[in-house]
Amino acid sequence: MMSDIFLEQLVPRKKTTGDKVKIGLIIFGGTIFSIFMLLVLFAYKVITFDNEQMRNSGQFVVPFGFLLIAFAWYGIYLLINTFNVEYEYVIVNNDLDIDKVMSKKGRKHLVSVDIKNATLMARIDDEENNSIYKNPPEGVKILNYSAMSNSGFTYFIDCSVEDERKIILWQPTQKMVEALWKYNPRAVKKYNEE
Repeated sequence: MMSDIFLEQLVPRKKTTGDKVKIGLIIFGGTIFSIFMLLVLFAYKVITFDNEQMRNSGQFVVPFGFLLIAFAWYGIYLLINTFNVEYEYVIVNNDLDIDKVMSKKGRKHLVSVDIKNATLMARIDDEENNSIYKNPPEGVKILNYSAMSNSGFTYFIDCSVEDERKIILWQPTQKMVEALWKYNPRAVKKYNEE
């Protein structure tokens, strides 16, 4: 009888080019908004310079404008932080759970897999076993929960999730692969990792 297995790993996802472009556009938009607000505040000061009644009635306009700019940049900061994503892999016996952790604060459960029911788990660079990954059947979704980096080996799992066939990409440790192999040696491929 096997003893219970519990393994976990946190994998930071590398920012894609698309992520970097979106971050750049967010910062650009914030800069344009800030410049526009400063011009509006400057124009307001110029218009009210000679009109004491307008100046007195609008004494909160300038501080409110700067407060608006500060809130906009705080929102931009929060938005940019949503691109800081980590995947948490948790193995409890034959079950693999993958969660998405955003900015080390928010968490979202992505998928649960019973490895006993998996058809195949192999490295994506395994030419002997990766044809299903390279040419997935029509309608089969590939869910990429890997770090998208060159550190570690990326594996795929061909499995059923909520009665739908999926291919899941992830980057487990060698210890995780060996643990899952014990529950499904027919489907899980082990390698001598360099």
